[in-house]
Amino acid sequence: MAIETISVGHVEVTALLDGVADLPDLPITEAFPDAPPEALLAERERSPGVYGSDGAWRLHVRAWLVRQPGGDILMDTGVGSTVAMDWFPEPGRLLQALAEAGTVAHRIETVVISHVHDDHVGGTVTTGGEPVFPNARHVIQRTDLDAARAAGTATDADEEDAAIWRTLLAPLDTAGMFDVVDGDVALTDGLTLHHAPGHTPGHQVMRIESEGARALLSSDTWNHPAQFAHPDWSSGPDGDPARAAVTRRSMLAGLLSHPGTIVAPTHFAEAFGRVASGRGGLAAWEPLA
Repeated sequence: MAIETISVGHVEVTALLDGVADLPDLPITEAFPDAPPEALLAERERSPGVYGSDGAWRLHVRAWLVRQPGGDILMDTGVGSTVAMDWFPEPGRLLQALAEAGTVAHRIETVVISHVHDDHVGGTVTTGGEPVFPNARHVIQRTDLDAARAAGTATDADEEDAAIWRTLLAPLDTAGMFDVVDGDVALTDGLTLHHAPGHTPGHQVMRIESEGARALLSSDTWNHPAQFAHPDWSSGPDGDPARAAVTRRSMLAGLLSHPGTIVAPTHFAEAFGRVASGRGGLAAWEPLA
């Protein structure tokens, strides 16, 4: 299923499936290095969708279309067709998913960049370096933009970091298309971006509150359902694992204090779910039926 849609009060959230791939060069035990391997492998029975063949991490990549009275907002742009192709097996299908959802790129007025990893910003520009969403402001945390610029332009820059900056972000920067923010910021009435650092310095999530209903587009706060029960199990891409764990614990406390909040992680097998107390009093992921 390429798209799935839920309603959060008067706000409509559509999960746009950009791609799914088993990552043969990234066994799941290496993708979550702080988890005891036996315990992590035992979680396969509860969350089979994130386990690929031969022990690989099965990565689902999504972007999010948020429709509300003020206009359409897109959160993240998937893997695209340039930088991420070094490790993801096929180009993202975001534009096709948007069409299935009934819209096109030039109608998007706001693109929220949750963070500057290439499976979240890969679809911001075409292979020719042109903005895919030419009429959109691209909302990004200053700490992530600064970190990406520094990492991508250093004399000893990592090849992937350099490509993310040069290919995906610099064209938008040059065109003046970034809306740079610092910390928490209200996008519209009921839609708030919340700074949630650790995965990257400027990692951010979107909180939605409408007519008494709540949802959290959590980006890469949690990349495995077991991280709700074990927030100290970092994911390999966490830039600052200790800070990411603090963020997970804080956000989890908020979710448990507001039962029924819908959670939308980018990389789970299921697009939407809720968090509740599970076995032994530990938090548990419950996919929406």
